[in-house]
Amino acid sequence: MGINDENRIVETYELRLSADELLELESVIRADWNALSEPCPKCQGTEFDHLRYEGGHYGHHEDGVVQRTDYWDQKGSLYTACKSCDEVLYKHPAYDLLEQWSDHYVK
Repeated sequence: MGINDENRIVETYELRLSADELLELESVIRADWNALSEPCPKCQGTEFDHLRYEGGHYGHHEDGVVQRTDYWDQKGSLYTACKSCDEVLYKHPAYDLLEQWSDHYVK
């Protein structure tokens, strides 16, 4: 299912957790906003709540753990919202999974 209002594309997905539990996941993309270096298209705000993921190849060197930048790494955005007007500018469906997990398991 998708909702498109000129510059905002919203898609919803359903994930069945058990026979009687269904989780709705939402994806939000703004066609008129591309990066944290751009102001919010709704209010021109320039401060954001932003959550990203980062992973990579880690190994041991002497007595410490180091991230190997000469090997695989992965990073990207999960959620961005304007601090001034709360407009969601980007949301990956995985963000809803993290929210669900923290609501139920992190106290």
